[in-house]
Parts: sequence; C-alpha cells; structure tokens
Amino acid sequence: MVEYLLKANAKINIGINIVGTLLSGYHLLDMVMVPIDLVDNITVNIFDIDGDLTIKTNKQNIPTDKNNILFKVYEAFYNASNFNHKKINVYLEKIIPHEAGLGGGSSDGAVLLKVLNKYYDNFFSEKELLDIGLKIGADLPFFILNKASRVGGIGEILTPIINNLLCKIIIVKPNFGVSTKNAYENISKITNKNNSNILSIIDGLENNDIEKIKNSTKNHLEQGLLLTDNNIISFRKTLGEIKDYQFFMSGSGSAYFTFVSEHTKEENLEPLRKQLINCEVFLCNFL
Repeated sequence: MVEYLLKANAKINIGINIVGTLLSGYHLLDMVMVPIDLVDNITVNIFDIDGDLTIKTNKQNIPTDKNNILFKVYEAFYNASNFNHKKINVYLEKIIPHEAGLGGGSSDGAVLLKVLNKYYDNFFSEKELLDIGLKIGADLPFFILNKASRVGGIGEILTPIINNLLCKIIIVKPNFGVSTKNAYENISKITNKNNSNILSIIDGLENNDIEKIKNSTKNHLEQGLLLTDNNIISFRKTLGEIKDYQFFMSGSGSAYFTFVSEHTKEENLEPLRKQLINCEVFLCNFL
C-alpha cells in the first residue's frame, strides 16, 4: 500500500466574461483564474490489489458515491489507461466550501488525477491529463496546471500570467450555495453585460496595481444571478453596506472575495465575522 497526503487548493476568478455559446450548450469564457491557499486535505491509499474506490469525508452533505467527482476521475483514469482498477481508499477533509465558485470539487479531482498518474510513473503526458480532465469538468485543466492564468474556451485554453500582487484575500461564503448550472442559465437574461477588461486585470496583477484590478473586474455570472436569485440579491446588498471593503463574486458564487493588506492577520477579521455572523470567513494568500 502507498499513502499520499495531498492538498487541493481553491481558486478565485478575477473577472468573467461570457463571450459565446457552443452548439453543445457550453459557454465560451474569457476570465482570469488565480490559485489561493485555502485547501482541502486528501489522504489517498492505493493498494496493490484490484478493487474499487471508497470515499470517506468529514462533511455529511458531500456525496461519497458515484456522484462525487473523485469517482469520475477514478473511472476516467482507468478507462483511459486500460490498467486494472486498483483498490483505493480516499479520505477527504473538506474545508473549501462547495457551491461557492471556488473550484473545490474540481481541485480535488485534479489532485487525484495527478496522483494516480504519479503512481503509474507518469503514464500520461501533461497534455493527455488535461484532455482527460476536461472531459470530467471544465475547471480541471486549470487545477492540473495550477498557475495564475487567462482562461478561454470552455476552460481548456490556458495562458499562464504573472501575479505580483502584494496582498491577501478575504473569502466570504454565505450560508447558501449557487448551482453553477443555474448561474449559467441566467446569462441569456442579461440585456446589457458589463464587461471585465481582462487585459487591464492581467496588467494589474503583473504590476501590483490593485486599484486597476478593482476598476476592471466584472462578473457576467453575478450579473445574471442578480436578476433572479433572491439570496444573491440580498447578500450583495449586505456586502455593499460594509465599509472599507469592495467585494467581488468568484466564479458562479456564492462566495465573494476582497483584497486586503498583506499585513492583515486573523484577529483583524473579527469585526467582519461579527457583521457576517452566518458566513464562513477565510483569510487567504495567493499561491
């Protein structure tokens, strides 16, 4: 038996533009994604016998059957490689909130996919892993590379960018989630999209210009949700009433983030936690 102790990190989206739709229904994107150090802890035990995947987790609302992305990765890897399925036990300590737009599930899947490839002496090339990952979920290719990137297509076009921001991030997750499917369905209801200036965001990241990033960042998915999702409408109003912070939705939500000084400490978050009593609040760094 071989044991791996792994960390699957989250991401934030700094700007999301929906630039088209494929005949398949998938939306074409132009956005910036950046990895952060909010992580799930994953223990993977691979046994040298044939068998199945077993998942255990610390959260009751996380599925441990074939609905978990880890099962989809497990099946996809063995089907693509034609190796016999090994007996594998996974313990997932879930810390990244789900239905939050932080990519936690996709990150878990990407980490398992990479460790399976490592166990088999890197049987697949990086490009082959990216292709396998994309068939499972649009965010998996990003987490396989796990670098600040401009992301296009449905998630498969990755252009690494430079992130020199000298700051930390506060993540705020309310006590409700957003279905990614529902968020995308609302796109067609937007009459006038407010676009991110992706090039300005990239320039701001490279030159440590937070104000330029703030002024350039918009999120089409949030704009759609603000038309119909009463939870998001109410929560956005609450965040707007908090002084000294400017919040941005990550991905399809429901989590929001804000940039804060690199010297911010956990104790500095107590006033914010008291204002947002029903929320999870995390202080994070960029990776």
